[in-house]
Amino acid sequence: MKKHYAPALLPAALFLLLSLSAPAQWAPFTAGNTNGFIVEFAEHEGDIYACGFFTRIGGQQARYIARWNVGQWEAVGAGLPDEGHSLYSFQGGLHAAKYEWGADSNYLFRWNSDIDTWSRLGGGFHLTNADPAAFRTASLYALSEYGGQLIVAGEFDRIGADTVNGIAAWNGVAWEPLGQGFTGYIDGGPQILYPHSLVAHEGWLYAAGNFKMAGEVVANGIARWNGSAWEALGEGFNGAVYGIEIYNGELYAGGAFTRSGDNSLGLIAKWDGSEWVKPGIAIDYASTPPFPFAHTLRSIDGRLYVLGGFNLCTNTDGSDVPCGGILAFNGETWDGLDGGLSGEAEAIIPYGGGILVGGFFNQAGGVPANNMALWGVVSSTADPSDGAAIQVFPNPAREVLYVRGAAAFEYALYDMAGRLALRGQTTAEAAISLEGLPQGVYCLRVRTGKGVAVRRVVRE
Repeated sequence: MKKHYAPALLPAALFLLLSLSAPAQWAPFTAGNTNGFIVEFAEHEGDIYACGFFTRIGGQQARYIARWNVGQWEAVGAGLPDEGHSLYSFQGGLHAAKYEWGADSNYLFRWNSDIDTWSRLGGGFHLTNADPAAFRTASLYALSEYGGQLIVAGEFDRIGADTVNGIAAWNGVAWEPLGQGFTGYIDGGPQILYPHSLVAHEGWLYAAGNFKMAGEVVANGIARWNGSAWEALGEGFNGAVYGIEIYNGELYAGGAFTRSGDNSLGLIAKWDGSEWVKPGIAIDYASTPPFPFAHTLRSIDGRLYVLGGFNLCTNTDGSDVPCGGILAFNGETWDGLDGGLSGEAEAIIPYGGGILVGGFFNQAGGVPANNMALWGVVSSTADPSDGAAIQVFPNPAREVLYVRGAAAFEYALYDMAGRLALRGQTTAEAAISLEGLPQGVYCLRVRTGKGVAVRRVVRE
């Protein structure tokens, strides 16, 4: 789904600042146990939220959803009734789409941060036509915004007493259908609609999943809505589509498919305006099971990231890209990000000049990680023996922070939203007044003629 990101946030556990001379690398995000899959990250009112299959994240108890707050995760009210799949910030509220495991109604939930309360948005979602009856569980998977309305997609064919198939828009009072919605299933696949991803772009709403029909057209997993009718995009796919994204003005798709019409694909495809083509890469597992898939596609800072379950990535020329659960595309070449992850990934968000990735893995680039990891840059670009080596004390600090270097330097202090709080220049030593700054975690960046050093600073 398409998100609206605030300025990149700076991690309290480890600051990562972008520098052209610094090689990117993986780093753990938090200590403490995370006991389940992280499915989604989202930004809301300057904070990062996570949802998924966890009841403990970074060592803190939280029921399927959590908020990152000054160096640790915290619960969001009483949490969600079931595992979370998608989060979306819309009109002042954080909306959560969740799984439903019982043959009963599901609801879209809204977090009202002003009063710290969860509420249900509109009537209940039901799945009445699935066979067998045990499959009649109305899970919600994707959220987006289109035409000023909140859009939800999922496994449902009724909302309250109204027939609504797989996708609906909130008009401010109630849910309403988008045409006839989705029906049927891709041939040879599971008998589920699985509308799983939404992206709005240039007047179109794109939707992807495992549905056969979108309105009255044969879609085979992907279609677009122009405000009044559904349209197919080529011949669609021979398997479910889990993620879609716009990158450099072009539509990309990922999932569990291997073909579109006569075109052979490797779980990732690009729409060239008339057909789906291979975007220079194919992904797989070196051995199966497990079965490979591309789950999340996200455009961040000029790169297209693909997350999912895979560890075999092959360029069109037959060369291998060492990978695991994540790939990055700069418009010309695919990068496995230092070998990637030891497991699967689905969640990603900009963070501190890099990215924060979540999923189910215990290593990232060989570095121990507990279902979350940062990919960014090293925390210092300077040789400790040169003029950029610095001392910072006391840390934590209350009123004054002292910075000492071997040469003249410039300094800048940033808050957790990446906003400049203080800056200056001095010779050898600076006494930086913290008066008037809120308590919390900051990033200190020091530059000399020899290089740049970055430090985490706490204001008590």
